[in-house]
Amino acid sequence: MKLSQMVMPELFIPPEWDREFAQIAVDSRDVQPGDVFIARRGLKSHGEEHIAAAIEQGAVAVLAEGELGFRCEQSPHFPAVPVFFSSDIAACLTVWLHRRYASVDDMKLAAVTGTNGKSSVTQYMAQLAGFCAVPCGVLGTLGNGVWPDLQTSRNTTADLSVILRNLQSMQERGVNIAALEVSSHGLTQQRVAGLNFCVAVLTNLTQDHLDYHGSMADYFAAKRQLFVGHDIQAALINIDDDYGRRLAADTAINTDVMTYGASEQASVRYSAVKMQARGMQAWLDTPWGSGLLVLPLIGEFNLANATAAIAALALQGFDFVQLLQAAQKLEPVAGRMELYVKDNAPLTVVDFAHTPDALLNVLQALKPWNKKITAVFGCGGDRDRSKRPLMAQVAAAYADIVWLTDDNPRSEDPQQIFADALNTENTSDFYCEHDRSRAIAQALDMTAADGIVVIAGKGHENYQEVQGVKLPYSDAAVLSQLGYRKAGQLLSGDEHAE
Repeated sequence: MKLSQMVMPELFIPPEWDREFAQIAVDSRDVQPGDVFIARRGLKSHGEEHIAAAIEQGAVAVLAEGELGFRCEQSPHFPAVPVFFSSDIAACLTVWLHRRYASVDDMKLAAVTGTNGKSSVTQYMAQLAGFCAVPCGVLGTLGNGVWPDLQTSRNTTADLSVILRNLQSMQERGVNIAALEVSSHGLTQQRVAGLNFCVAVLTNLTQDHLDYHGSMADYFAAKRQLFVGHDIQAALINIDDDYGRRLAADTAINTDVMTYGASEQASVRYSAVKMQARGMQAWLDTPWGSGLLVLPLIGEFNLANATAAIAALALQGFDFVQLLQAAQKLEPVAGRMELYVKDNAPLTVVDFAHTPDALLNVLQALKPWNKKITAVFGCGGDRDRSKRPLMAQVAAAYADIVWLTDDNPRSEDPQQIFADALNTENTSDFYCEHDRSRAIAQALDMTAADGIVVIAGKGHENYQEVQGVKLPYSDAAVLSQLGYRKAGQLLSGDEHAE
């Protein structure tokens, strides 16, 4: 496509400076030879500072936000690179992106939002679709791509240009369905503007990101935008959640609303939940039929997430019976109740839980096993401080032994993070150790062989950031060094459960 085909009539491109281009990049690090670079104003800087870097990497043209103007830059790849300035860049960019990637409009897209469960629902959708012989794309926290071949992503919800570029790449591979994690940041910053969704899912809403939104009311308002401010064909909402019930009753949603959960009022309802040696099972009643749902997963929140994934696909025409059969092969999402085992040692669960509600869900999910629980958790630096004592309260209430350790302190003093977490009742007997590797090793040593150790609070990053320095680190690597191995299924044998 030529530059003029994308930006006219909003921006005039002289014929002598018109350029054929490949992709659009809003981050200079993403520029490949032949791309157009968009230089926008940011909160702290202006993309104009990176124009030279983009040209060095092979940009054929630059569209920069600023007073109307033009200049020509030297390039190691081309005789000259035109740089067009316009104050309308930000206002027009969504329209231009959808012109460039117009074919994406033909894809079936599902949007999943909520505080917890976004990664699980989107990846369960991709797994289930794949088991039904339909390749499915995923865009979210744990990577972008066609399942299971995911490439690292920088954000839960990427910039719209990145989303569209990824979706077009999937199309070129013959993939016509994708599941997207949609964060509150992504909604308020218009990162999914103009996308059409077959189904929009709300998993839940609990305290998180208040450092950004300021209040739960504003946080909920951001999530609500997906259901009242976008083109969606169906809404799928968890009504076991207070905010979910409020959203499901919202008369501003002008499409079909379907609900799910354990509630008797849910359109898609699971019941008769039973724990098994290799996972769990439940009875599932839906508009498409009823049947026994057998999952190689643990935790009722995983049951809710799998139910959401099944319903979201059924709404798009997938066969319900086939989906039930496929669910028996689901694998846990990385960092979501992952099990690690070692002979004559406590069972270990690694989970990315970094909010009070997420930690509560993990610990409650393990209660039916009737084993002593040791919790190892931390709180991220430079993030919402108010949730730290709440996480400590949850650990104190639902674990028998608690170790407080570092997560990602980032630029914050780790001791201050500890002080915030311990500023609540029932924490006097917590064990405190900043060295996360040592905390894990000591927690395992102190836990009986028939107990369970939960390692929580650390995300998917393969590093710890301390005072701006990223140090290689992974909970999985620590466990491996201690002789643990990842279970092939959630439970590799009956000897690990009662």
